[in-house]
Amino acid sequence: MGAIGRMSDEEATAPTLDGALSAIVAADRLALSEASESKELLHRRLKVFYGYFALLSALASIAGRVLPFPVDLDPRAVGFIVNVQSAHSLVLCVVFGALSLSSCARSGALLRALDVLATIATAGTAAVGLSAVTSRGTVDVSAVAFFVLFFVVRAALVPSKPWVATAIAAASVVPFGFGLGVMYRRAGSLLVPNPDAATFAALRSMLAGVAGVYLVSKTIYGLRSAVARAVQLGQYVVHEKIGEGGMGAVYRASHAMLKRPTAVKVISPDRAGETATARFEREVMATSRLTHPNNIAIYDFGRTRGGVFYYAMELLDGEDLGRLVDREGPQSLRRTRHILRQIAAALGEAHDAGLVHRDVKPANVMLCTRGGVSDFVKVLDFGLVKEVAKSSDAKITMERSITGTPLYMAPESIIAPETVGPPADVYALGCIAYYLLTGQTPFDGNNFVEVCSGHLHEVPEPPSLFLPEIPPEIDELVLRCLEKQPEARPTTRELEAALAS
Repeated sequence: MGAIGRMSDEEATAPTLDGALSAIVAADRLALSEASESKELLHRRLKVFYGYFALLSALASIAGRVLPFPVDLDPRAVGFIVNVQSAHSLVLCVVFGALSLSSCARSGALLRALDVLATIATAGTAAVGLSAVTSRGTVDVSAVAFFVLFFVVRAALVPSKPWVATAIAAASVVPFGFGLGVMYRRAGSLLVPNPDAATFAALRSMLAGVAGVYLVSKTIYGLRSAVARAVQLGQYVVHEKIGEGGMGAVYRASHAMLKRPTAVKVISPDRAGETATARFEREVMATSRLTHPNNIAIYDFGRTRGGVFYYAMELLDGEDLGRLVDREGPQSLRRTRHILRQIAAALGEAHDAGLVHRDVKPANVMLCTRGGVSDFVKVLDFGLVKEVAKSSDAKITMERSITGTPLYMAPESIIAPETVGPPADVYALGCIAYYLLTGQTPFDGNNFVEVCSGHLHEVPEPPSLFLPEIPPEIDELVLRCLEKQPEARPTTRELEAALAS
């Protein structure tokens, strides 16, 4: 197990760590990928973008109807253009309204469809409006400026790959150019001597705008990718979320210099507080004292300047016991003994150090392959760990609060949580043994009360009732672990020796 260290001054003063980490962790968006980020981020950005342009379009439509227009303009043409502008405003308002519905966020295809609809509406209404402009109302500069503004802002706000943003802008050049070409031909030779040259010049300006769209989109997309890759805690670069427990979320990470794969556990921002942080720190301090190979190794821990507490531990590739039994069903006697011996040894070290796990269950026991050895046990998640000798635990764990998982909870954990000691872990280990051998827990029920009643009052059936080949001594050992009275149960060391004999 690596040495436990604290953050250096340089790490503690990283200017963007706390804000970037808190925002990203809270949204569970540490990995930059279309699968994890596109729907939520795309939905939010499209609302901002089309809400902004819907407002601009609505104001322009109102201004066209309220404000007077020059007397030398054709009133019919002006009226037609204002109606086109109103239709464009209506389409954008409908798109914005649809984006405001919460149900829209659940469909990435719907979001993209609304985006395409609004883009086509914008390009189409611009083409129709420009084609209706009279000879004295040339607006080529304004049209090109609007084109560049619309698509550059879109590239900056709407998350999409550079080639996608560029393709959308390039496709919109066609209707814009068509509208400008019609307008130039209607202007007459006095105003536009060479309509084709004028159209080509406008198209060239818009294509320059398309190049700008590509540069803006490429820059923004690259920055987002860099930020996602640069989320760092101390010496560890965080990549993606891989799980979540009672105390916080776990992320796949790697050491910035050694490139060693690591798991980093971070206390969730919504659970941050004096009590939660104290429990989290206690978990780290307690687990870091354990050196048995069957206990998970802690490499490092620290706290950022903004109070985000984390620790780094070995990254495990394997399968927990719950998934194993779900996939394969009851396990063989030989394999069960092999697994239980390792769990007993790991818990034995914790008990010798005055620690009680208090949440021993299949999900907290993982089978890995280490050095070519399969079925190598790792005991995880000391999030509810208790130091038996310390009375200060009562303040942190909240005296008489029930902790643990009901299906693997010892009777004393239910009726007198403050008295919980190592025998509670042995009871949970007996439940795991029962589960591995039979594929079911000793006590089951439709709700929490029924399960707890079984632990308190019922006598479990011997495992051999479900699997006749289980020898009597294993029956006896498992049922001893499930005794109602803590003093009647074996210690982890006795259990380890019994399993080995």
